[in-house]
Amino acid sequence: MTGRLKSLAPLGMTLVELIIVVAVIGILLTVAVPGYRTYMLRVHRTEAVRMLLQASMCQERIHARLGNYDTSQCRFTSGQQQYQLSYSSANEQGQTYLAIATPNGAQLADACGRLSLDQNGNRSVSGPDMDSLKCWNGR
Repeated sequence: MTGRLKSLAPLGMTLVELIIVVAVIGILLTVAVPGYRTYMLRVHRTEAVRMLLQASMCQERIHARLGNYDTSQCRFTSGQQQYQLSYSSANEQGQTYLAIATPNGAQLADACGRLSLDQNGNRSVSGPDMDSLKCWNGR
């Protein structure tokens, strides 16, 4: 026989190899997806904190100019609508305000819940995780 021998090595993957690859991908997703969701909750909460701080700065500029707070002059929106941002005024003389960020949609899963900031810079949360420092610092 002077002809060449054909290689008998299999081409492609066996069923066992395919099952192992699918199992490894499944394990990686099991670890990665919850971490990603937690990360996204923190990102959206940080965006809400930024918007509340912007609202506070706007109110302080108005107070410096007019001598009182006017919640009708500062409007702000959350880009992805993960939080509903609103104002509350405690008195009619315009001496106080409370900026509130209420979670919507997927953000309802965030343990920090509703964030609020008043005219004195007092920061608060109203969710299962009542650690205001952690919630406001993006942890």
